[in-house]
Amino acid sequence: MARVVEGVDGFEEVVAGELLICRSTDPAWTVLFGVIAGVVTEFGGRLSHAAIVARERRIPAVLGVPLLLDKVRTGDHLTINGSAGTVQVRTVWTTE
Repeated sequence: MARVVEGVDGFEEVVAGELLICRSTDPAWTVLFGVIAGVVTEFGGRLSHAAIVARERRIPAVLGVPLLLDKVRTGDHLTINGSAGTVQVRTVWTTE
């Protein structure tokens, strides 16, 4: 499940096993990489902070997704493939 985090103020909302969705990361964000299942950023590439830490932690990362925060919301169900660089939003239907 996706967790959109816009800054350090949102760190406390991250739950273990979620996919971190953000604009980019820097060293202050490293603490989250110990609990997340993967990361998707709007900016960045192979040498960005998110890429380096994700490789070290062996978690999937997809970086440089244009307009990411306009398309994904906290609670969305995503499938990410770090090797292919793809993000798929899975529709979840409810009867409520």
